[in-house]
Parts: sequence; C-alpha cells; structure tokens
Amino acid sequence: MLSKIILAALFVSMVAAAYRFDPARERTLLGAKAREGPRLKLLTWNVGYADLEDDTRARTKDMRAVADVIVKQDPDAVALQELTGEEQLKVLLGHLRGRYAGQIARAGDADRAEALLVKDRAARFEEIAAGGGRFALGATFRPRADAPEVVLVSAHADAFSAARRRGYTESVVDWARARPAGQMVFVAGDFNFELAAVEQSNLYTDSAKHDGEAYNHLLKYFRDLGREAGDTAVNDRRIDYVFGPAESVLLRRAEVLNSAPVGRMDHAPLVVEVSF
Repeated sequence: MLSKIILAALFVSMVAAAYRFDPARERTLLGAKAREGPRLKLLTWNVGYADLEDDTRARTKDMRAVADVIVKQDPDAVALQELTGEEQLKVLLGHLRGRYAGQIARAGDADRAEALLVKDRAARFEEIAAGGGRFALGATFRPRADAPEVVLVSAHADAFSAARRRGYTESVVDWARARPAGQMVFVAGDFNFELAAVEQSNLYTDSAKHDGEAYNHLLKYFRDLGREAGDTAVNDRRIDYVFGPAESVLLRRAEVLNSAPVGRMDHAPLVVEVSF
C-alpha cells in the first residue's frame, strides 16, 4: 500500500511539473501578466504586380488603396518593396496626410526600390549597400517613449538568382548585427526564398541549397515571426517575412491580409505585432 501511495504521489508530481513547465502555458502566462510591456506593430508589403504585366512595379494609382490599408492597421512602421521611386513615395505620403515620415533607397541596378514609413518623426534612415548593385533601407526609431530603440530594415532579394539572394541576405544580416547593443532589430521584406522546394523534394539543387542556407543564416540571429501566418504571395508562396529578436520580444499577432491587394498585385501584406 505504501508503495502505491508513493507511486501515486510521484505521478501527481510529474503531471504538475509538466503543466508548470509546459512552453505553451509559459507563453500564455507571459502574455497575460509578466510581459505586458510596450508594443510594436510592423507591416511589410511588396506592392508590385504579377509577372503577367509588362511592368511589374507598383502603380501610382494604387497608392491610395495602400494608404487605406496602412491607416486601418495603424502600424508603427512599414516596409515596402517595388516602388518606382521617390515621386511615388511622395504620392503615398500625401495620402497618409502626415501620419508617417518616409524614405526610399536607391534602385541601384534594379528598376524598383525599397522604402520605409515610420510614425516617429525623429526616425533616422540609412541606406544599406547589399552587394550586386542592390540596396536595402534601414530606419532607427522609438515607437513610444517607454519602448527601446528599434531598427527596421526593408529588404528585397533577387527574384531570379538564389546565389544573389544568399549574398544579399548575408550583407543585410551583417549590417543588422552591427547595430549598437540595446537596439531591437527587425528585418522585413520579400526575400523570394523557395523553401518549399527544399521541404517537398529529394532533389537538393544548388538553388535550394542557397535559399536554405540563406534562410538558416537569418535564423542564427533572428526569429521568423510570421512563420505560422501562411502564404504571402500567389501560387501558395511564403516569400515575405518579418524577422525579429529571438528571445526579447513576445509575439502577439502575425497575420497575412489576404483581402488587401488591389489591381494585379501578387503579394499580400504581412502584419506582425510584438511586445517587449
């Protein structure tokens, strides 16, 4: 009888321990009480058109619709890809009626460019030379007075070469890792990774190898915050990402806004919200 009582006590202890240390429960506890810190909402969106078009860059006529989505979601910062240039950005900022400061990177060897919109009027922007004649754009800002300083990168890797995507990714990661200690760094944009080919095929091609290694290089230093949000582009592709700190933020929301695209846009915006 004593042995049965001891075994029963051990069983109860094991169940209690499993419940106490269950990761999902820990996340719930952190979300409900322990980590109610400042929040940050980010949105990334490739506003270009599908390959069926002669010109796949963003359309200026769509900027009002893009602005409407941004106003409705009310993010602290927005990463945009495939704008035609500074004039198109000015049109978008006009539709946003002073809610955001904005900057656009050089197009470099491409015919389209990355941009950032930030609510913080004191935001500092920095162009990132990412090799191969391509650029990314970084912004340093504080979403609110009680929040840490945040760095957001808007990136767009090559759509046609996995090797160039890998080199571009490594350059962006190098720049991000060089930010001062204490800053919260997020990298967002269209990386064009074809990771499904790695998961679904035994044919491990050079392109799959480059994309897999580029993605894993990001995961060495960041967390894929939109991993469970679903596909972001046509043909069941998840190629738009928001990467953020692995341990120092709590993921509150990750959602693909599938009803947002207009015209012949082939990407939907990804919204990620975290708390510090």
